Amino acid sequence: MNDNIISIFIDEIVFLAERGISNVSNAFKKLSTFLTVSSIFVGFTGFFQTFAGYILLGIVPSLMICLVVFLITFSVYSLNKLTDQKEDAINMPERQKFLKDKNRLILCVALLAYAFSMLIASMQKLSDLLIILIPPAANAIYSLRLLPGIPRFKDIPVMKNLFVALSWALVCTLMPASQMSELTVAVAFVIYFMLARVFINTAIFDIRDVEGDRKNGIRTLPVLLGSSRTTVVLLAINSTLLPWLWLFGSAKALAEIMVAYGYAIILYFRKRRNPLALDLFVDGEWMIACIAFLLLRAATR
Repeated sequence: MNDNIISIFIDEIVFLAERGISNVSNAFKKLSTFLTVSSIFVGFTGFFQTFAGYILLGIVPSLMICLVVFLITFSVYSLNKLTDQKEDAINMPERQKFLKDKNRLILCVALLAYAFSMLIASMQKLSDLLIILIPPAANAIYSLRLLPGIPRFKDIPVMKNLFVALSWALVCTLMPASQMSELTVAVAFVIYFMLARVFINTAIFDIRDVEGDRKNGIRTLPVLLGSSRTTVVLLAINSTLLPWLWLFGSAKALAEIMVAYGYAIILYFRKRRNPLALDLFVDGEWMIACIAFLLLRAATR
C-alpha cells in the first residue's frame, strides 16, 4: 500500500516537472522568436558590437553611445524586414507571420527609433550625428543607379555583404573613436576586424537563405559557389584576423574569443540549421563574446 502511494507521489512529481520544463521551454522559444523577428535582438548586436569597439580601442565604453547604435540597428533592420518580405516568405515564414498586418506600426516605430538615436547623438558630438547617417547613405548608394549605363551595386554579387559589413564596421568603430583625442592606426585595425567578422556573419545567413535567394535571382556567395566552397572562403577570411591579434594589447582576449567563435559558427552553420539558433548564435556573437570577455577579466583579477 505504502509502495503504491510513494509510486503515485513520485509519478506526479515527475509529471509536474516535465510539464513545467515544457512550459518554460515553450515560453523561452516564444520570447526568443519575438526578439529575433522584431529586430530587438539584432539591436543588441549593434549595442555590443559598439561596446566591443570601445574595448578593442582601449577606451572606457559609453553606454549612451551603445544605446544610440542599438536604436540605429533596430531601426535599419526593421525597415529591411519590410522590404524583404518576398524572400522571407520562403526563408523565414515565422518572420512573415509576425509582420502580417503590422507594416505601418513597424514603420512608425523604426522611424521613431532612428529619430531618437539622432537626438541622443546630437547631444554628444556633431561627428556622432554624421556617423549614424552612414547606414542610410550606404543603403542609398547600394540601391540607386549612380551613373547611366553602370549597374547598381545591388546588382553586383557580394556587394550586399560588403556594404552591410563596411557600414556597421564604420559605425561601431568610429562612434567609440570619436572620443579619442587623435585617431591612430588602431582604428583602421578595428575597422578591418569588424568588417571581416560582419561580412562572415552576413554570408552565413546567405547559406540559410540560399533557397529563397536562388528562386528570386539573388546572386549571393552560396548561390554562386555552393555552401561548401563558401565555407572555405569564410574560413580563409576569418584566418586573416590571426596575425592582427597581438595588436590589441589588453583587449587581445576579446579578439581571440571572437576569432575562435568565428571558426565555430562557420563550421556549425555551414549546413542549414534551425533559423532561431542561427539568429541567436550568429547575431548574438558580439553579445556572447563581450560577456565571455568580461567574465574572464573578472575571474583573472
